[in-house]
Amino acid sequence: MGKKWTEKDLYFLQKRVGNCSLSAIARQLDRSETAVSLKLKRMGLGNTKHATGLLTGSELAEALNVDRKTIYNWIQFYGLEAISRITRCKRKFHLIDVHSFWNWAKHNQEKIDFSLLEKHALPPEPDWVEEARKTPAGKTIKTYTRWTTKEVELLLKWREDGWSFDEIAKKLNRSRISVERRYARGKSLFDKGTSS
Repeated sequence: MGKKWTEKDLYFLQKRVGNCSLSAIARQLDRSETAVSLKLKRMGLGNTKHATGLLTGSELAEALNVDRKTIYNWIQFYGLEAISRITRCKRKFHLIDVHSFWNWAKHNQEKIDFSLLEKHALPPEPDWVEEARKTPAGKTIKTYTRWTTKEVELLLKWREDGWSFDEIAKKLNRSRISVERRYARGKSLFDKGTSS
């Protein structure tokens, strides 16, 4: 028969899930990974949102009916706030706070087809979402497209000529944050090239 779970063990599990790997938790509790995994399931802590109050990129993608890569593109290129954590296994996940997501979504409505989002799938759902659901289903959702060498050259030239990020973003049909980030990366690569 296995080791009895104490109140202290259960409290430790609740605090650690979402902050460190399953193997690390098992080691600290002197139990097998299987025993810890089963206990987490019995406690209803298998779902990252229930365990941490945060959503994984996959959970958010599922709720929004988009591909997981779309969420990671939003994080990488469009300023969606996320933190990296190791969850139940050794894999690294991006975790997103629901309130942060809604704040971001309000300013990036063109990227989301709200008609595909079930009501209250991501509570607390702000009031403006209901109106966003009524947007025609045929609206174009912007997806990330790779920067071409020509675009990067134009970006660097226009910045040198004194253009604002907003002006460049409009000209290249990209978001301001995407332009700012690409400029920072392009400039650092350019600076490295000229210093060698």
